[in-house]
Amino acid sequence: MSSAVLRFTFGPVQGFIAEARRTADLFAGSRILAELARAAARALQEAGADLVYPADLASGDPPNVIVARVPWDDAERLAERAAAALRARWQELASDALAELEACARIDDALRAQWRAQTRDFWEIYWAAARIEQDDYATAFRHAQAGVAALKRTRIFGQLEQAGPKDVLSGNRAALAPAGQDPRTFWRAVRRHPQGARLVGEHERLDAVSAVKRFARFGDGKDAYPSVPTIAARPFARLVADRALPALESYRDAFELLVTAFGERLERYRRTGLGVEGFPYDGAFLYESTLEWPALVEELGLDPQQAERQRSQVESPLRVARDRLAALYRAAGQRPSRYVAVLVLDGDSMGQWLTSALGDGGVEAHREVSRKLARFAGKAKEAGRQAAPDTVFVYQGGDDVVALVPAEQVVPLALALAVAFAKETDGRSASAGIAIGHWLEPLGDLLQNAREAEKRAKRLPGKSAVAVELQPRGGEIVRVVARTDQLTALDLADLVDRFRRDGAGSLSGRLPTDLRQLARAFPEADAAFRAVLARAVKRQGEWPNGTSAEREQLIERLYRFATSYDQLRTSVVGAAQPAESERVPPGPAQLADWLALARFLARGGGE
Repeated sequence: MSSAVLRFTFGPVQGFIAEARRTADLFAGSRILAELARAAARALQEAGADLVYPADLASGDPPNVIVARVPWDDAERLAERAAAALRARWQELASDALAELEACARIDDALRAQWRAQTRDFWEIYWAAARIEQDDYATAFRHAQAGVAALKRTRIFGQLEQAGPKDVLSGNRAALAPAGQDPRTFWRAVRRHPQGARLVGEHERLDAVSAVKRFARFGDGKDAYPSVPTIAARPFARLVADRALPALESYRDAFELLVTAFGERLERYRRTGLGVEGFPYDGAFLYESTLEWPALVEELGLDPQQAERQRSQVESPLRVARDRLAALYRAAGQRPSRYVAVLVLDGDSMGQWLTSALGDGGVEAHREVSRKLARFAGKAKEAGRQAAPDTVFVYQGGDDVVALVPAEQVVPLALALAVAFAKETDGRSASAGIAIGHWLEPLGDLLQNAREAEKRAKRLPGKSAVAVELQPRGGEIVRVVARTDQLTALDLADLVDRFRRDGAGSLSGRLPTDLRQLARAFPEADAAFRAVLARAVKRQGEWPNGTSAEREQLIERLYRFATSYDQLRTSVVGAAQPAESERVPPGPAQLADWLALARFLARGGGE
């Protein structure tokens, strides 16, 4: 019997993940996609298909593209079997979520019908099979790939009209509600339930798909998802646990008295990912803004009217908690950063690599590529956490990684992952996009900004690049890009330390501002720019006697970073695509902006 290449995929993917306000939304979206991909791939395996990609369902998260070698006569049956397994797993997750929702509020037949309509045909499934002629796996693979691409350009699903108020995650699907009830009223009732208060915000209303993200269970419970402020506060929490533990415990005691003054049980709030024993609560409570009345009521999940009636009796413990938190800041010598980063990393020129491998070795070469990507997915967490210990990985599968990380650790994370990728793929490169934003910003927006930054990184000639978009609240957006070797030589962590510390070798916050002004007059990093750079560093730094050698080394390091952009631009002039040189930004301006990023990270987002 002749064989065929079967290519199976489904979506939406990026849009589904990006519909997120909380870390739980990102995690659940990624977990659901992995669960569905795993169900489809296992169905193929159990039916006798030879799974080529992914190579290992146990390493990392399975991608949403599955490639298998199957008997030609059985291709359609096997594809339908995989599709049925995917839909069945989705319905299992949806049914579990509906049961959890029903435990929080009354559900009628109208809401159940709405749930079925929104979850029934949500996933778009595409597959194509191509017969392998004369043992030419590579040609069959390209034909199957082209078949799926053609299907995706054809609308094969109907448009679902959904009237009424929309859910807050997608913005285009109708929010759930029983017959005759306003969705806002229904979701307020869900939030008033102790379980619902943990999963639904005060002003949130959800449709069925978003509710699956919030209410579905995956075996590890929702407490496995640390909140965005928890991730942002992790470095601070570890610092105070080490340097100011008595002050942290004192604030913890005051916080617990405040919670009990509201008549709430402490167990309700013992969900944390801070990683320190001295404060087993959400990282949001380490920010003074959370102790402001409206934010506190919402973060504790209280009924606003009931809380207002209790306000007089909690004024004293609230005042004590605020005082103890201020004392904690003084003991630590700093405050927790309000900024968090989203990182997306992707292998460079994966299509070219696979095409070359297929031409050289056919199916076995494809399988070897799959094994290498599986090894990277399996080792990404270990490699990343060595460089950035407070990283929270959302997804790692194939050549893709999505992670949440405290802002100051994100560039070291990107560099470590790039090194790990090269090690497991025989020197292939990967590029990363990073978005840094305030922890109150919607995560979906940050993820989208990170993906846009990744595109900018991929446009840099030679790739192996990192692009960052910094969106400070009320400030100017900063966009920077550099190759990984440039960033390694720049040593951003050292610059952050120089902006943060006092005394010898420190840098003034004026330096990036001065260099931005100078960069307007110096589009290239020539000798004249080096002279003004040296003057700016001398003027905007602390350089007592005995530090001249250190100062000159820093100046030379910064100058080489700026000139590396000119060198990169020169290296691509006369290439097959000379326009690539236009993708390289001016070195002096990029140096100024990288220094501005280092200053921002040193201040934890404060200005």
